[in-house]
Amino acid sequence: MPINIHSIEKGKMKKIILIFIVLLTAQLKAQDKKENIVLFYFGATSCGPCNETVTINNIKKIKNEFSKVYQEYNIKYVMVCLDRDIKEGLEFIGKYGYWDEISIGSHYNNELVMSYLDKTKIPGVPHIIIFHDEYEKPSTPVIKTRQALVDLVGSGQIDDWVKNKYSLK
Repeated sequence: MPINIHSIEKGKMKKIILIFIVLLTAQLKAQDKKENIVLFYFGATSCGPCNETVTINNIKKIKNEFSKVYQEYNIKYVMVCLDRDIKEGLEFIGKYGYWDEISIGSHYNNELVMSYLDKTKIPGVPHIIIFHDEYEKPSTPVIKTRQALVDLVGSGQIDDWVKNKYSLK
């Protein structure tokens, strides 16, 4: 049954708002205490294995199940499409569904790729890299330290990782 907010007395409304703020603050503080993981998936329209149904399904499965396996972490999913053509890149990304962040363009000179990987060479696609990030302050996205936990190159390694239930070791 919906609540008509206009029929709530001012005193009660203030209490409801205060309770909401307290609950929201508690939730944000709980998130700040969690560890942070970023999962990067690198792919391209020109990559044969990146376009195979098994790879697409594995990436979707990872995005659906990984957060459930590692609930103690704040997890961010980033898709880096190494295509030069933005329209083709968006169509390619669309095959995989929702991402927290996407980056398209400039092939291997993609600025987001370089900023996250600190100019690390990407040996091939499909490629998953998972980082554990520690921030300067919990509420700001300034990275203090970054540690690579998983580095998978090729659909075979990705498939094995999915079958082994996403080990971070």
